[in-house]
Amino acid sequence: MTRAALAAIDFSALLPRLRVLLAARLGLHFDERQDDRLAAALMRVAGPVSPERFLDQMELAPTRARLDALAAELTVGETFFFRHAEQFDALRFDLLPAMVRSLSGDAHAASGSATAQVGGQNGGQLGGPGRRLRALSAGCASGEEAYTLAITLHRAGLQAQGIDWGVLAVDLNPAALARAAAARYGEWSLRATPQDQRDFWFHRVEPGVWTPLPAIREHVRFAQRHLGQPDAMFWAPGSFDIIFCRNVLIYFEPQALRQAIRNLTGALAPGGALFLGHAETLRGKDVAQEAGLVLRQAHGCFFYRREAPENARAWPLSWSAAAATATEPDAGASARAAGRDADAGLIPPGEASSARGSGTDDVEASRVSAGTDSDADQTLLDEALHLIEAGQVEDGLRLCARLITPGTPAALQAEGLFLHGLAMEERGQLPAAEWHHQRAAAKDASFALPHLRLGLLARRRGEIIAARRELRRALELLDDESTGRLRRFGGGFDRDDLRRLCRDEMQETRA
Repeated sequence: MTRAALAAIDFSALLPRLRVLLAARLGLHFDERQDDRLAAALMRVAGPVSPERFLDQMELAPTRARLDALAAELTVGETFFFRHAEQFDALRFDLLPAMVRSLSGDAHAASGSATAQVGGQNGGQLGGPGRRLRALSAGCASGEEAYTLAITLHRAGLQAQGIDWGVLAVDLNPAALARAAAARYGEWSLRATPQDQRDFWFHRVEPGVWTPLPAIREHVRFAQRHLGQPDAMFWAPGSFDIIFCRNVLIYFEPQALRQAIRNLTGALAPGGALFLGHAETLRGKDVAQEAGLVLRQAHGCFFYRREAPENARAWPLSWSAAAATATEPDAGASARAAGRDADAGLIPPGEASSARGSGTDDVEASRVSAGTDSDADQTLLDEALHLIEAGQVEDGLRLCARLITPGTPAALQAEGLFLHGLAMEERGQLPAAEWHHQRAAAKDASFALPHLRLGLLARRRGEIIAARRELRRALELLDDESTGRLRRFGGGFDRDDLRRLCRDEMQETRA
């Protein structure tokens, strides 16, 4: 297509149609802030056909191949091995021992069942006859998460204890699944994998290219599946003991999101664990309680466990719901007022960004009194946060850089630096993340969350004294942390959740 023809395309008319198509056929949600990305994807997928003609054909008779091509263009996420390793540590050290004890009584029956499958027919307790430990990587992308999960399970010595296990990895994107099945990874995918673990669990097939060992790959299988569509057999109650679904739900439109929440919570076995992305959280009290989900914390991360309703603790943690309500407004109130995701009980970060910006706190008031265009600043910060949470890290970081300038109030610079640090954590670039968190804490001495992240990073390095110092400082500052900041950067967890995290982590450093 010539430049003149390209310039003549009216994307303002085409992109709303594309968004409707994506929502109806793939359950994906993209707002106007992602128009450039949608336009580029539309041009690539349409190929020699004009974008308008392509949409005409897809609205009339969509084909599986073209839908797959759209999914491949729009659902590519950045991932790597041992991303957010603290979640795998929580699984290995805090959750698997109890699961193993539950399963070990029927280990001989489980190992003798040649027809046992990943995914479920058994809705009973862990350890039912013929059971195996079943893990799901939901939204597995190119497979790094699924193989990391398999390595974690293998390291737990399950087979030596007579327990069979398997990992099912599903994704909407067929191109990503093909890469996952091929299992050939470069240095960038292994950037957070310690050298000793790389040497132990991977085989170098050629310079700069690695593949997981056969003992790991044989336990993982891949399948194309839409998390937001009903399937009573696949999502049968108790189908999975472990579910990782990280940074996936943020892409779904409301109806698909509600269905995905029902699928994931319903398929989690009693005693099982659900791990979401750091910026995702189940906030609907009724949804979680009906599923017997309880918010837990270990190794510096939150996760959900499904328990029998009679055994579940008060929502969301052990303190009273009345006390939590009194100390912290509902972080999802603004999103529910907007009418999106109220039934699903999840605040995707994209929607949370608009909700977060509605709060006025002392920090924002000080900016206004200083004559700063607070609304424009907050809009820019929320836009950067939205882009980073959606996987468009470079675009988000460019917006952060516009905030970290001498003319910007120190409090807002601190938030931009903190967001930059979070993005570096997502990429596995931990020294850079620590540097940005330190600068954020120095810019605004009242900002609690950089100290929390610094404490968790120090603990992972084994620097106990530094970890205690930073966590203690975070705990002190959380009492006066602004509600707006907690809503923006708290990952969906409220003040009391974060206090509990600090206290538990400090206690762990004394053990």
